[in-house]
Amino acid sequence: MTQKEYELKASQIRDLSIEEVEHRLHEVDEELFNLNLRRRVQKLDNPLRLRVLRRDRARLQTVLHEHKLGINKLSASSKILDSGSSSEDEKE
Repeated sequence: MTQKEYELKASQIRDLSIEEVEHRLHEVDEELFNLNLRRRVQKLDNPLRLRVLRRDRARLQTVLHEHKLGINKLSASSKILDSGSSSEDEKE
């Protein structure tokens, strides 16, 4: 499997819903954590996977942030991303 086969693209991410993007972000975080743990104990089969995962994580976070700012909306977005800020606004 080459590096490009499992690399996420921003256009692919924007076709997902917020829930799917957050789920993918969680999966990438878990895999990064596990790979970093394994890297400290033994040699990794594919050390470039760490770089790909870090970049995928950055893309996922960027697309979520763009959606939050209203720059690029995600398709089928049904969940409010920033539910915590509305309660903070009511307190002020």
